[in-house]
Amino acid sequence: MNDFVLVGDEVLNNLDAKILKAIKTISPTSFVSAVELSDRVKIDKMELGDRIMNLKKSGEVDIVTKEFVSSITLPNFIAKVRLTEAGRAALKKIRSTSKGR
Repeated sequence: MNDFVLVGDEVLNNLDAKILKAIKTISPTSFVSAVELSDRVKIDKMELGDRIMNLKKSGEVDIVTKEFVSSITLPNFIAKVRLTEAGRAALKKIRSTSKGR
């Protein structure tokens, strides 16, 4: 199995795809708790925060940050995350790519 998925002009790591899928599973349209997302994808919270920031830069997610790190945030201040239209489109592309294998 490939470690990367081509989505349009972007290459997403399978872990990034797993993060997008988990967000959609929790709530396809609303913000979800970053801590709940961390519990769902079972990766290091710092790594998850870094990946979420990369997904934000590429337009797949929006985030809400807090001023201070707390029990409701990831170590890099991310409190909530949601899919954007681009994130939903990326998931559709991922599904169609995986069906074609």
